[in-house]
Amino acid sequence: MKQIEWINTNIYGAVTLKDTTAPEQNNMALHVCIDPEQVMKNRTQLSEMIHLPLKQWVLPWQKHTANIVQAKKEDAGKGATDKNTSVMNADAIYTKEPNILIGVFTADCVGILLCDETTPCICAIHSGWKGTAQAITYHTVHQLIEQNDLNPESTKAYFSPSILKDSLEVGMEVVKQIEAMGNEIHLDTSPFIRKVSNEKAYIDNQGLNIAMLEMLGIHQNFPSLLDTKKELAQCFSYRNDKQCGEHFTYGYIKEVGAARTE
Repeated sequence: MKQIEWINTNIYGAVTLKDTTAPEQNNMALHVCIDPEQVMKNRTQLSEMIHLPLKQWVLPWQKHTANIVQAKKEDAGKGATDKNTSVMNADAIYTKEPNILIGVFTADCVGILLCDETTPCICAIHSGWKGTAQAITYHTVHQLIEQNDLNPESTKAYFSPSILKDSLEVGMEVVKQIEAMGNEIHLDTSPFIRKVSNEKAYIDNQGLNIAMLEMLGIHQNFPSLLDTKKELAQCFSYRNDKQCGEHFTYGYIKEVGAARTE
């Protein structure tokens, strides 16, 4: 199982990578797959590797919204084996419950895993340019801080592979939406927009999300250097392939005193 493991203390977090030797190249998303059975083979392998059964997973069906939901024990199993049981229309999901795995799926979009081991709380966010234009990261984190679920000083943010600033070409209609978002939350977006003509620009989606986190006092940010449009061996990219799988950015809080066995 190819993945990048970020944290393995009383919170476990990681992101899966593309693997040409795995079923559907290690695609983890049931909502964008060719054969659901192949995706389930990947999910089953992952659940066995991390010793957390699928019945304890809670997964969203993302729709490029700015909606945030809380995953609780009574939600266990949603979206784990059937996409139609997913938490619907949510692009940010968080939990304070131990042994409840949450996550988001991305190809070119940014996946973010927020971890605060002191509260404890974890949150997974899916933010493509549409989510960024709605400031999903800012609004999600602001809410969690207001609820005392995240302490900015102790929160760490880990970023999945995504399409990076030299590859994310957009039209000026997207630039206008990003600029309007910046005006709304008082964020200077100009450092993250590189205009190349009157019609096209490149935007730094990862950088915009990091800037939102820093506005809210979160400075332990761990960006990804993997550009999904360029790193074809390790990354899924919708812009490259049109039909592709997705990475899985996920995490869970361990039971107090419990240790993961290798």
